Amino acid sequence: MSMEIVSNEFLILEEENGSVFATVTKKGFPLLMINQLLSGFPRVNLNKFMVLKEAIETASGEKVEVGLVKAEVECILSKDLMTAKIRLNCLQEDLAGNNDKYVSNILDLLHYHNVREGIKVQILHSGLEAGKEIIIATGTEPINGEDAAVIYFKRSDRKPKIMEDGKANYYEMNFIDEVKKGDWLGEKIPPKDGKPGKTVTGDFILPKPGKNKKLFYDHKTIGEYEEDGKTVLRALIDGVVEFQSGKIVVGDHLVIDGDVGIETGNVDFIGSITVKGTVMDGFTVTATKDISIMSELGISGINRLESKTGDIFIKGGIFGKGQSIVTAARNIYLKHANECTLEAGENIHIGFYSLGSVLRAKNIIADGTKGKLIGGVIEARSKVTAGIIGNKMERKTVIQVAGFNREKLKAELDEMLMEYKQKVMEVEKLKRKLEVYDSFIGQLNSSQNQQFEETRDYFDALMHSIFTFEEKRKSIMEMLETKGEGEVFIGQIAFPDTQLEIKHLRKKLNSATKGTFYAENNNLHYE
Repeated sequence: MSMEIVSNEFLILEEENGSVFATVTKKGFPLLMINQLLSGFPRVNLNKFMVLKEAIETASGEKVEVGLVKAEVECILSKDLMTAKIRLNCLQEDLAGNNDKYVSNILDLLHYHNVREGIKVQILHSGLEAGKEIIIATGTEPINGEDAAVIYFKRSDRKPKIMEDGKANYYEMNFIDEVKKGDWLGEKIPPKDGKPGKTVTGDFILPKPGKNKKLFYDHKTIGEYEEDGKTVLRALIDGVVEFQSGKIVVGDHLVIDGDVGIETGNVDFIGSITVKGTVMDGFTVTATKDISIMSELGISGINRLESKTGDIFIKGGIFGKGQSIVTAARNIYLKHANECTLEAGENIHIGFYSLGSVLRAKNIIADGTKGKLIGGVIEARSKVTAGIIGNKMERKTVIQVAGFNREKLKAELDEMLMEYKQKVMEVEKLKRKLEVYDSFIGQLNSSQNQQFEETRDYFDALMHSIFTFEEKRKSIMEMLETKGEGEVFIGQIAFPDTQLEIKHLRKKLNSATKGTFYAENNNLHYE
């Protein structure tokens, strides 16, 4: 049975079994007036617009279906069931006069759709509006678990400090991080599970559990212990903290409380060496890793200091007497250098002065305010920095910077980074594989144990390769920070008779000069 909704001299709109029908008997009805005609009937939805348009244009008198009658209250659930919305298809004045009825209808509809979580009761009391979609219920999002947190011992930064106390100048640096057996070296806080959420229909949503992380350490020198709900790393031996191929290690450390001399003989050690005294004339100290000479008086007339893979720190400086040689695979740090030869694979850092010495390194860095380079030969691959070069007596000082090809270096870096990224991706895959093996430790058969050992060995080799790449990347990036393709920076003054050579471009200073010289486009620039 049909029921009239609205009519005029042109048409009749009727409702029958939830559908809306139109009968147009007279031409001339403006189609744009249809919304005004239906302004008092918010439940009518004319969703067959083209059919209605044709009926109005032809006015054939035929009864055609043009829409539907919406429910008085609609409930819309999101696909993920985290949101429920309602829409009241009524007039605002009707809602105001029958609020309790609509609230009751809403609650019935929510119950029908099984919406029972996160219902916004305050909206039912005071936030209802006619003709608008209103969020009536929201689910609770799950709180994902926290990943395991890993912290390792932080090594001291090797940055020398120049200090004065009014009586003497000191050249200080935290060079070697000593630890004793049982000392803390790192820890892992285990992952947390997280908290489940709920949809508006009351279904639980499981959180993503936190991811576990592996502790990377040398099992021969570091032990793993469970303490207060954490996994703690502690030193198994006395030594120095090192990081090798991504693992924390306690390295062998020889401490000589006094001097290196007749009582000790020459010292050759696999590991790091700390000499708390000095090294006597004519003696040699060799180490595979770092060497530190802690005497405030420095060293004088030694034969040789050599670090095969690490750094050298000479707190009190060196008087070489024209015979002493110091070589380091990486960096040399010292208070002063007097008539000696210093060679470093990376940088030479001088606190106060170099006098009549031969210096060879990638960068030669004397303090930009007080550091002096006087006489001798200074050969760098990238940059020389000093506060003062030469002296008032116009002692001849030669500064040579071999320089580099910036574009070639950038290309080398790009190529290296591509290979580096591939290795990092491979490492991540191996990490996941090792985590699976770790979870079944004690349950592996002999074949699986062998596969585990092989995977771990390959992982270690790959990590060593990555850290070699990282060291090389840092070295190249440091060179690319140089101005032009070779640089000499003079912080205070370079005296006359100082000779500069950057990428075979020569300059003899005939007057006191301050500033920066650099090579670029086959020209020597000054600023």
